[in-house]
Amino acid sequence: MSNIYFPSCNFTAASPLAAERIREYLKQKMPVAGCCRVDTLDYPEGSTAIYFCQACRETLEARAEGKFALVNLFQYLDKDTDFPLPDYAGLTVTVQDCWRDREHPEIFAAVRSLLQKMNITVVEMEENREHSPFCGNLHFEPRDPENLEQLRTYGEKPLYQLPEEIQRLLMREQVEKLPYELAVTYCNRCKAGILLGGGKAVHLLELAMGTYQA
Repeated sequence: MSNIYFPSCNFTAASPLAAERIREYLKQKMPVAGCCRVDTLDYPEGSTAIYFCQACRETLEARAEGKFALVNLFQYLDKDTDFPLPDYAGLTVTVQDCWRDREHPEIFAAVRSLLQKMNITVVEMEENREHSPFCGNLHFEPRDPENLEQLRTYGEKPLYQLPEEIQRLLMREQVEKLPYELAVTYCNRCKAGILLGGGKAVHLLELAMGTYQA
């Protein structure tokens, strides 16, 4: 059996330094695939795809057909005793869990374990883990009456197709739920949504790779 690492194209574009550092680390241990949508690697029977992007997971699940397994990168790193995690003693954050991971408690656990190992204090949201209603402009369940009325105006149109100002209002509602101002995300859309709403956000992989600057 072998592992194959699938980097996230969106994360690579948003955080090139962190993406390059994790690529350099993992390529010493396993092959690194290209984009999950066009990659042409031949997966040996029983291989494991290491991923961290929720969109990549959806693509890989459709291609797996029982031939290979999927493991989240943060689960992998949490068990990797060689991986050199930075020390952020004194840093306090809120974890913004992703709606798309609501059926993956193993990811919730790995994320918090890595944060603890980096000596980061976590202030939990009320709507966390499988109860999170948020995935940036892909999925959000607003409660503010004005925001609900705005959504009715646009009918069934996807959030990401709404005018940016409307998206910003929706994301601001989510930012106001954060019990601590800095949100750690592990989803590209979640981070972008928090930033669009005027909040502060950092991707977990940026923390793990030591590229975060307060």
